[in-house]
Amino acid sequence: MGHRAVFTHNDLDGLVSAMLARVALPDAAIYFCDYNGLAGLVRSRLHRYDVIWFADLSMRDDPLFDELREAGVEVYWFDHHASSQPQPWMAECRIVTSGAACAADVVRDYVVEQGHEIPLPLQTLVDYAHDQDLWIRAIPEAQSFNDILGSMMVQDLFDELTDDLGRVYHWTERMQAACEETQAARQRSLELAEATSSYVDLPSGERVRAACCWGSVSEVGDSLGDANTLVVLLDLRLLERGVLKYSFRTQSETLAANVIAERLGGGGHPKASGAPLGSDILRTLTAAAARQIADVAEQGD
Repeated sequence: MGHRAVFTHNDLDGLVSAMLARVALPDAAIYFCDYNGLAGLVRSRLHRYDVIWFADLSMRDDPLFDELREAGVEVYWFDHHASSQPQPWMAECRIVTSGAACAADVVRDYVVEQGHEIPLPLQTLVDYAHDQDLWIRAIPEAQSFNDILGSMMVQDLFDELTDDLGRVYHWTERMQAACEETQAARQRSLELAEATSSYVDLPSGERVRAACCWGSVSEVGDSLGDANTLVVLLDLRLLERGVLKYSFRTQSETLAANVIAERLGGGGHPKASGAPLGSDILRTLTAAAARQIADVAEQGD
């Protein structure tokens, strides 16, 4: 049978994709990662596995693809990002960019086609991932479940659910505490965003609203935005990891967040995208800080 592994994103959609993959590959090693760490993680483990699944990870033509082919790895890729580029050489490459499916939907459909049954709690998780990742936000329980990941490592939640899938409905004390911690932190982040918001009106009658936050980007973006606003968030929490980026969120049908992000070297979905942020923005901040302190210092002369 060989050695098999699954590499997936470290969010709810990636978590559910991993659990679905385990239905088809019960012996597979599971690796959760973000985009920055994907290539290095795969390269460090490339020669351990004969079969590798990727899920909920957007990839374009990359030297990593050449390395996978040269190593003779049988690759399966399931994704839903418009920025992903199909690779016909793979054993299975399913990229659904209609905007109507999350990665968990894509993996679920493939697993079912292979003759596997999906337990009801796992199908509930697929519904949660679909609701959250596609910005439908019609299932309150999905938001609460997603909040667990705000304060619990995705691997830890995966282990909790692997031990007992019924925990989808009956949470452990640890899961409940993580949810409550995330919700409290979100409120603090929202207060920071409201205190730092700036607006620019567009000729179309729509507007851009920029603000700083401290995590909970999607939820803060929902709270700050409306059908006529593109919300631009600077998540200061990312500075702990040395990351600078714009996070775009919108409820507008005409302001496509991914189009703006792509012009800045990023990408994502029409409603939620990201792009790198140059250090010039921080220089603007430090220049303003220096000017303010200089003005205060001059008052003493």
